[in-house]
Amino acid sequence: NPNHNVYPVPSVIHYCQRYHVDKYFWGKRKMPKDIFTCDHPLLVEPPMDLGSGNYLSFIANSRTMEKKEMSAEKEKMDAFAVCALTKASNDAMITFKNEACEGGGNMKKVYSMWAGKSIEAE
Repeated sequence: NPNHNVYPVPSVIHYCQRYHVDKYFWGKRKMPKDIFTCDHPLLVEPPMDLGSGNYLSFIANSRTMEKKEMSAEKEKMDAFAVCALTKASNDAMITFKNEACEGGGNMKKVYSMWAGKSIEAE
């Protein structure tokens, strides 16, 4: 975990937009309505190097697969949001599953918000 005294992080994320880098995405309107069920899988975790400058594009739409360029600064900002929101979403689902589901429920991290469905881990 980073030292937040050395590497400060934002204290607020405004959910007014979608956040995406490459095929990693988080958007409040794309969150499935059934995430708090025992059967729904967790969200796919983005790679550890998201925001490093290795992903200077995003896939605008899963139908057209059109790649759009993004600046390194935008990649870093969106990567932070995607990573933080994915972790927070998964943590909330895990807490629910541990308390409400016999056997802990589905803990597979295979649901892609970008694709809108479960996928095999890449």
